[in-house]
Amino acid sequence: MESLPLKMVEVLSMAWNYPFTTKSDFARKFATFIGAAASDGFITTRIAPGHYGNTWQITPEGLQHLFALWGENS
Repeated sequence: MESLPLKMVEVLSMAWNYPFTTKSDFARKFATFIGAAASDGFITTRIAPGHYGNTWQITPEGLQHLFALWGENS
């Protein structure tokens, strides 16, 4: 089983490069890690204050965390 940082890299990379829907196969497969990333503020479905969509996208904090994880895993 892959470690949490490697799974988080996969989730954050996907949210940055190919935002995925909340009900996609990817979202189902990585539900636990998506929940953790959303809880930590690294991804969101928020489009604007008070408006939410059905696509997970990376946040500025998530992008910073992704870059930090890439540095740790290189």
